[in-house]
Amino acid sequence: MKITTPILVFVFALFASIQAFAQCENRECGLVIRGKVTDIVTDRSDKNYVRFRVKLDVEFANEGSQPIILFKPDNDENGYWLGGWSLYQTEEDAKNWKSIFHDGYWQSISGSEDYRKLAEKLDVKTPPDDYTKILQPKEVWNFADDFQITFDTEKSSSFPVRKTWKEMQQLSSLKLQLRIVYELSPWNVEYFKKNLIPKLQKRWKSYGNILLEKEKSRFNTFRLASEPMMIDFSEAKEKKVESK
Repeated sequence: MKITTPILVFVFALFASIQAFAQCENRECGLVIRGKVTDIVTDRSDKNYVRFRVKLDVEFANEGSQPIILFKPDNDENGYWLGGWSLYQTEEDAKNWKSIFHDGYWQSISGSEDYRKLAEKLDVKTPPDDYTKILQPKEVWNFADDFQITFDTEKSSSFPVRKTWKEMQQLSSLKLQLRIVYELSPWNVEYFKKNLIPKLQKRWKSYGNILLEKEKSRFNTFRLASEPMMIDFSEAKEKKVESK
């Protein structure tokens, strides 16, 4: 016992150290995005478009075995950058990614003062509570969000070619499946500090995993699509027009 006990203690300490510094092998690291549509409002103020303002309850769930370090949303109404959305006729189509409509837009390169300040605040030894959230295994984080789906009233020359609202109304049902896609990395901080996010990934690895795309580019991004959620356009409410 006098010989084996120190060895066992050493092996246990080594195993604990490996666990603390382990990096996930898959892209998502166990992060799952789910959502629920809570409200839809139709805006027909522009004759060229039919717009739907969609409100959501969103949850980020860590279904992995290791903590995940998330960058907190900006302290403004935008939150995480919701850059893409797709519609599917059935749950089976959604599982197979066979969309009938997809659209979105992504953030441009920005050298704004806000990102310069954020780069400074993130470039520290440990994850700052004000700008990061460590999502523990089995933990769920909920927040509200909203975005806009726009349909053309007539066929246009825009690319990609999208279904018009008239074509959407000809579907057998307007109860569809929706996926949203988030940009979870504040990559514009690297406009001021090159490769800051992978540096933080290494620096903070004892606290959890920072999620990054494997493909190398000028900026380090991470986009993740949600699981499908139900959206029923037939339940949309008309936007109230204020009388003058």
